[in-house]
Amino acid sequence: MMITLKLPHLSSRVLAPAITAILCGIATGAGAVPVALNRDTCLQRAKELPDFAYAEAQLWEKKGGGNDARLCQAMAQLFRGEYKESAVALEAVIPVLGLPPKVTAGLWGKAGWAWFNAKEHAKADTDYTKAIGLQPEDPDLLIDRATERAGAERWWDVLRDLDRALSLDGGRVDAMVMRAETKHRLGRDVEAGRDLRMALSLDPDNAQGLLLSGNIKADRGDKPGAKADWTHAAQVAGDSAAGAAAQDNLARLDGKDPMKDDAPAKAAPKADAKTEDKPKAQ
Repeated sequence: MMITLKLPHLSSRVLAPAITAILCGIATGAGAVPVALNRDTCLQRAKELPDFAYAEAQLWEKKGGGNDARLCQAMAQLFRGEYKESAVALEAVIPVLGLPPKVTAGLWGKAGWAWFNAKEHAKADTDYTKAIGLQPEDPDLLIDRATERAGAERWWDVLRDLDRALSLDGGRVDAMVMRAETKHRLGRDVEAGRDLRMALSLDPDNAQGLLLSGNIKADRGDKPGAKADWTHAAQVAGDSAAGAAAQDNLARLDGKDPMKDDAPAKAAPKADAKTEDKPKAQ
């Protein structure tokens, strides 16, 4: 069976300042009380210095920062990789912030992303659904929920979200490739092929699309076509996960086992009498 990539963990979009932390604060001297800053500054600090931003937001909360300080802490936790803690904190503070629907939807999306990375698919789906309820015409939120549902292998739900997203923004190559992957898993390879051809016409060097195209061709016995796609994917993807998967597929196509091929080269040299008692290098 050829190697394919799992669907990506959410899109890597930069978090928008309008839907992130507020009033993180900055110390002006030893022991000084943090001074309230705007959202852009708080986002930047939480993103670049999440540990420092989290500590500042805790101090700000003690000095009366309230819900804004708690939101800042939650966003700093998100950037620290404390996904479950961030999700819990976001769910607690979002309903009491009183922000506009678009901003609130974005925050629910961040809570969904945090739960998704914590591998809590049901909770992630709940928060994404809240976000989409506030912004039903946002293709990004639909693609993000589709990604989460793919992680739970809810392929028909994934397909519905992607169909909706592409009806709103027909040029989204990432959604086209994900929809092709979904259709392939559902056994709808003719339709998957159409999506892939459209995606690759818009982005001929899309490594994920090339990898999937090679997989589909290999499944139907088109080894030359699969080899061409995987070679292209390996060339454009470099050291990424897509590139590694393409290289593994090419090795398997040539009858090699990527897991065993390098074993002789990596084997440790036979120890002699002078080195036998020496500890192995860590």
